[in-house]
Amino acid sequence: MADTHPAALVPAGFDRRRLSERAHQVTRHVAIALGVSLPVSVALDNVLLAVFALAWLLSGNWREKYDVIRRNPVALSALALLGWLALGLTWGSGPLSDGLLYLKKQSDLLLIAMLLPVFSDARDRRRALLALACSLAVTLVLSYVVALGWLPKGGVITGDASNPTVFKGHIAQNLLMAFGALLFAELALEPARPLVRCLWAMLAAAAAFDALFLVQGRIGYVVLAMVVVLFLFRTLRWKGIVAAAVVLGVSFAGAWQFSFSFHKRVGLAVTAVTHWRPGVATRDPIGERLEFYANTLAIVREHPVFGVGTSGFVPAYAERVQGTAMEVTRNPHNQYLLTTCQVGLIGLALLLLLFVQQWRCAAQFPGARERILARALVLTFVVGSLFSTLLMDHTESLFFSWMSGLLYAGYPPRQAAAQAA
Repeated sequence: MADTHPAALVPAGFDRRRLSERAHQVTRHVAIALGVSLPVSVALDNVLLAVFALAWLLSGNWREKYDVIRRNPVALSALALLGWLALGLTWGSGPLSDGLLYLKKQSDLLLIAMLLPVFSDARDRRRALLALACSLAVTLVLSYVVALGWLPKGGVITGDASNPTVFKGHIAQNLLMAFGALLFAELALEPARPLVRCLWAMLAAAAAFDALFLVQGRIGYVVLAMVVVLFLFRTLRWKGIVAAAVVLGVSFAGAWQFSFSFHKRVGLAVTAVTHWRPGVATRDPIGERLEFYANTLAIVREHPVFGVGTSGFVPAYAERVQGTAMEVTRNPHNQYLLTTCQVGLIGLALLLLLFVQQWRCAAQFPGARERILARALVLTFVVGSLFSTLLMDHTESLFFSWMSGLLYAGYPPRQAAAQAA
């Protein structure tokens, strides 16, 4: 009888260790490349994610990966939330296909854990941040070109001179650009040639101006205000709070006075809120969101602990608005309400735990840049999730998971990791 020992099935000359090392190198390069594709192309994102997943599986070293992940509270919290959403498929009245779609859209949370062993080298983390910064810089330059009317709408140009978006919609671009202003400012503080530092500083100012005066994204306005406060507090401590109040006050007044898009967006929001009436159908975008919030909250009150299931939001919402002129939605535009409606207060607690662990772990980073970027990331999604389902939207969700995996790969600090080992 022929020898069926597993070793006999391995082709002669096959080197598992070499395959593992090469696959790991691929994961490193692809993880960095995601920083370039993230602001630019969904299709390229998906190709890179597929290559990354395959290479990650082929790279092996499971014991090492397990040890890295189990020591990281952020990764464990993300996996717990994703696991609870998966378990939520077992209850609720909606079709399984709906539940799988919602789960798939939030599956980027898995990427946080997968990236931790890949971004273990601080040099790779810096390369990835530079890749993101360069991609955002290209987007920023093109946005100004569109604002000047030099490029028509079409292809990668998604906006026009009145709303100069490039590659993405206004919500995603403004969020990324507001965060990019902070990233550029942090790079400007690094020891480097004066010309390089000056370039980063100019990009920071241009990104802030683009987010506030040019592109129409209200979430970006809020994110920009937060990163300004964080950056000035980081550089000037408590004096920075006063400086931030002055800067924000002057910027808001200037934007209100001279930016048509800012004035229009804020004015429409205020008008919509003051005119909205509970239970009365509306076609105003802001009014519709308030309508979504009220109806979703009513569903939460009826199913507080476990929710209606990962697949149950659409039928539960349809039943809620049945017999009214209000439209059925698949998206309440509030991450907290969607999570609570689907998987109950337990799911909401797990989502909040993820944010809390990110904030807590950020305080233990030895470098000031990592601390402020991690805190800015948390605040961006804590506040942004009030107005949008950011973990459901491709660009925002991938940005959150990629940045989380990148930044928190530096946790725990080496000394703590060595003691734990």
